[in-house]
Amino acid sequence: MLDVKGVAASGWRGRLNGLLTLLRGGGRAAGGSWSSVSLSIKDPVSTFAAGLILLIACATLSGCNDVAANPPNADAQAQFVMRDDANMSGATVAIASVDGAPADLSTRFRQSLDEAAAARRIAVTSPAKAHYLVRGYVTASLIEGGAEVDIVWDVFTPDKKRAQRLSDAIAVRGSGDDAWAMIDDAALNSVAAKCADDLAAYLSNTPEAAPASAALSYAQ
Repeated sequence: MLDVKGVAASGWRGRLNGLLTLLRGGGRAAGGSWSSVSLSIKDPVSTFAAGLILLIACATLSGCNDVAANPPNADAQAQFVMRDDANMSGATVAIASVDGAPADLSTRFRQSLDEAAAARRIAVTSPAKAHYLVRGYVTASLIEGGAEVDIVWDVFTPDKKRAQRLSDAIAVRGSGDDAWAMIDDAALNSVAAKCADDLAAYLSNTPEAAPASAALSYAQ
């Protein structure tokens, strides 16, 4: 006769021992065998109790993930139009970070972005003096005929509340299996210019830059 309780207990023990192996760093060694774990659970009641503890621990650890470290999705957002009557010096901004690009492109991109921002009268300053803090995220993916560079800007107030999310995309012609390899200096400058355009348009519509009682200016 099949011992159902014994089979169930054995199943619990197998699954839990496998989970313990992962949590304690067990893995396949260079020679192809799995490293052993000294902890083994034999009693079904202890197995069940330990399983609950592990599940609670895993849930607790997963709740501690810093979601702010992950680049956000480029949600569809309203596109602002640059105001000709804006006082850009009032809407000071600090570019806290621009993540996503490979290291060799990141430095060049920041230099190009600084030049594009200055050309659009964006008042870049230190975080301590800025009315707005900006975090940028840049990703590149393969598309037919080249690559697409997606850009997301999160604009925060000094108290770290997000005031606006800006998103845009630029297509770059090219060929190959690496989207970033298609981004030459000319393409990089185009991406930086587009970033500066979007950021300047938004900042020109902020209370610090726009004339009093002026309506927001959106793209049609």
